[in-house]
This record gives sequence, structure tokens and C-alpha cells, in this order.
Amino acid sequence: MTDIFTKSDEARNFLGIPIIGDIARGSSHVPQISKEEFAALLKPVLDHPDVHCIGWCQYTPYFDDGDTCEFSANDVWLVTTHDLEQYEYLLENDPGMVEEDLAVGSERHPTLGGRPCHWDDDGRRMVYEDYQGEHRALYDAANALDAAIQSGKSDHVLLDAFGDHCQVVVYKDKIEVEEYSHD
Repeated sequence: MTDIFTKSDEARNFLGIPIIGDIARGSSHVPQISKEEFAALLKPVLDHPDVHCIGWCQYTPYFDDGDTCEFSANDVWLVTTHDLEQYEYLLENDPGMVEEDLAVGSERHPTLGGRPCHWDDDGRRMVYEDYQGEHRALYDAANALDAAIQSGKSDHVLLDAFGDHCQVVVYKDKIEVEEYSHD
């Protein structure tokens, strides 16, 4: 197979046609982790005895503002056995608040704890305090998973495993995938 793009110090071409000028290299693509790497991040969270479930929404936006709509996953939340009453209340009365009230990356998860933050004196930069809570190992594991999901590093794994336009809820013994409606 012939390489369709050739680059050398003397000549650059595409399909044998010379390329003239500077090429600005850039990419919005985030390097992806493997299914095994994702599983290694998920496992310590699910193995914790206090974890009931963890979930997130994933979808490709519908809006048409001229920019390309790209798949992403976000709104990662975690429910421990201590949060079940609050979780069940939210599911029944205000399901959209689950993502906010039980957010992994929040300043203060009701069970995980968190790192309170405030704006610096100039109001330009967020300053995070030390971790406050009683579940540091679970907090760290959940935040590592949250970072991999929200950074886009897991997009290929998530899209392949669960599809688009859905909410994923992972329990110790099952994974529920439900259609997610978004605007």
C-alpha cells in the first residue's frame, strides 16, 4: 500500500501534489484509553463495599451553531449505600438533580467528601483546599474515573460499549443503559 501523504525535509505532498506553505498542526482529538484501561479505572470504584452505583450521560449534541457536534460523556455521579435515600428521592422528584447533587467532581459529595474551593483574591483563578472527608481512597478512585470519562479519553470505549444518546448506570451486577433525551 502506498502512503498517500509524504513529508520530507525537501518536499511535502499529498497524492503526489506539492503542498506549499506552513501547516499548523493541531487536533481536537484526545488520545484514547483502551477498554482494559477503562475497566482498571472502574473496578476499584465498583469493588468498594459502600458503592451502590455510578452513572453518567453520553451523547452527541443536536444543536447546529456551525461547529461540529461531537460525542462526549459527562455528568458523572456516584451513589453509595449511605446516599440511597437521597438518590431514590431525587429519582422520584427531580431526576436531573442526581447529576448535580451526587456529582463525583463536586466540591462536596455527601459521602465521598471533596475539595472545597473558592476564587482567589483577584477573582481569576479557582483555589482548591485539601481533601475533606472520610473516604479518600474511594474519592481518588472515583475522580480518576470521572477524569477519564469527562476528558474524552474514554469516548471510543463508551460509544462502542453503550452507544449514543444514553444514560449509563453501572451496578456491581448489571449495567443499565437507557435512552437519554437532551436539547
